[in-house]
Amino acid sequence: MNNIADPSICLWDPAPYLIFSDNIWGNFIYYSHLFPSLSVLLIAFFVFKNNPKAKTSAALLFLALVFTAWSLIDLVLWASERSDLIMFFWSILIHFDLLIYVASFYFIHTLLKDQWPSWRSEIVIAALFVPLVLLAHTPINLLGFDFTNCWREALEGPLWQSYVYYAEAAIALWILVFAVREIRKPENKSRRVEYSLATAGILAFLVSFSVGNILGSFEVNWELGQYGLFGMPIFVAFITYLMVRYQTFKAKVLATEALIAALGVLILSLLFVPKIENVQAIAAVTLVITILLGILLIRSVRQEVVQRQKIETLAQDLEQANARLQSLDKQKSEFVSIASHQLRSPLTSIRGYASMLVDGSFGPIPNDAVEPLERIETSAKRMALAIEDYLNVSRIESGNMKYELSDFNLKDEIGKVTDDIRPTALKQGLVLLFRSNLTSTGIVHADIGKTVQIAHNLINNAIKYTPKGSITVFVRDDLKTKMIYVDVIDTGVGLSAQSIEILFQKFSRADGANKVNTTGTGLGLFVAQKMSEAMGGTITAHSAGEGKGSRFTVSMPLQM
Repeated sequence: MNNIADPSICLWDPAPYLIFSDNIWGNFIYYSHLFPSLSVLLIAFFVFKNNPKAKTSAALLFLALVFTAWSLIDLVLWASERSDLIMFFWSILIHFDLLIYVASFYFIHTLLKDQWPSWRSEIVIAALFVPLVLLAHTPINLLGFDFTNCWREALEGPLWQSYVYYAEAAIALWILVFAVREIRKPENKSRRVEYSLATAGILAFLVSFSVGNILGSFEVNWELGQYGLFGMPIFVAFITYLMVRYQTFKAKVLATEALIAALGVLILSLLFVPKIENVQAIAAVTLVITILLGILLIRSVRQEVVQRQKIETLAQDLEQANARLQSLDKQKSEFVSIASHQLRSPLTSIRGYASMLVDGSFGPIPNDAVEPLERIETSAKRMALAIEDYLNVSRIESGNMKYELSDFNLKDEIGKVTDDIRPTALKQGLVLLFRSNLTSTGIVHADIGKTVQIAHNLINNAIKYTPKGSITVFVRDDLKTKMIYVDVIDTGVGLSAQSIEILFQKFSRADGANKVNTTGTGLGLFVAQKMSEAMGGTITAHSAGEGKGSRFTVSMPLQM
């Protein structure tokens, strides 16, 4: 390095802690560096704590750390008495100058697009740092220092005097063009004000930061340049407002805490200013910022109070509505139960007399009347089954479903059900098979009537939704899990993944079910599932897709 004066000409005090030293004239330097750094770190850590996985939170924290590093390095330049340290830190400061702009671009990019910049953008950014990495520690960047008269004036090269400022201006323009393009997109219409304020805040900070540096570099007035650092608290104020007003970063609750902490930092910062003439100026700045943050805080609290009052009112309304709905639901269940009982008796009579007429119990009937009577019997049977489903739903929801538990052989009962239903399958041209593979006795402790009803439901469903092919009822067990399983496998219309998700809900039917069977109520599987669960088991549905058949599996605990 050239033109390095002998530091012994000026009697500098040692600075053992690098940044804390009596060599700094005026405590305003500490205030201008530490207060902006603390303010942005505070907000950044609050945001990152609330959303650690969000890219915008990480970008904001990155910006805060880079700015804080720049501030601490700059304080070393003010405080240190060692020429070697001053030259070293002055050389690396240029990297952090440019890095602040890069971090600002990353912040805006992640906020507006929720993703990191593309690899092409990162190549451009990396290229901007190449001259700094290669030349920052050479005379091309730093010619030397003038230590005469207790003043340290850097003799800067073209990297400091021109390159870094042009690069920063290019990045600032890049941020502006990118933000305007994104904000104008139709999908961002609802967030234009929010995004515009964030962009204005970051650009205000960058302009203030650069103006301060330029004043220091070209006007040889570094103390005046310190005011440029207050662009960061301005940016923090923008971020805080976005958190409170627009819930940016999804940190509205933490925003109030951050505001309180920021006020504490403002008051604490005055402790660094013991001189009266400095206190007045700094207190004025602190007062303005405190008033602005206080207004935000008051608005936030008012909004929370208003919202809480609305929520309490809504909660009361919902409680009353819920009580009313429970009363209506109870009345509905009672009505369904009464109506079903009233309907079931005449339907039983209709079925009985129709069957007797067909059988000739009342004498011969014309051949033309046989088919209508059979249709009457079939329709009455279907209606009776539907009414039974409604009754079962009513009993389940009211908690009045009774279960008479006993030990019985599940394989035997399922075999009987299959034999009973086989004629129905044969009438439709279907093959109904029964198979078993048991390593246990197959004894379960359950309600035999409900179990038979579940089996009837699943096998009849398989018949309804299998236009051609076969149905296999397979009983198996697993001694490791102590469970026994009944699989009802068909070659029918199959099920989509969406249908399987809703199949066991009330009044839910598979897509296209009405095309195959128009008589379903959407209650049979719901009732079967509830009955199975009440007896310690469950029912699951499986299918490779529509047109590929399906498998319904009933599981029940084994009695070992």
